[in-house]
Amino acid sequence: MRIVFHVPELSRSIPCLNNVRNYLNQATEAQEESVQVIFNADAVKGLVRGEESAERWRILCDQHACIQLSVCNNSLKGYSLTPEQLIDTIRVIPAAVVTLVELQHQGWIYIRP
Repeated sequence: MRIVFHVPELSRSIPCLNNVRNYLNQATEAQEESVQVIFNADAVKGLVRGEESAERWRILCDQHACIQLSVCNNSLKGYSLTPEQLIDTIRVIPAAVVTLVELQHQGWIYIRP
């Protein structure tokens, strides 16, 4: 299955992490799963190195190779952050909303915890 989790609020980062972990732990064919987690708005602040949520996401990604974390470049700019300030597992995308639309059009399941 292909699932995209959308995290537009910093307060939803850890609940989303728990959802992703629980889903992958219960998935019957976890090795065949594709999970994207897209962060925008103030949620991008939780991916800065040294933040507790950033470290927890890094560990989860190390445990599950099927997870791709993406962050909205527009949001980074809005919060005066650079990709270099983020954990290494992050992929920067131009605009979260465009990527979300494209993925849903391609049949990805959308979840907003």
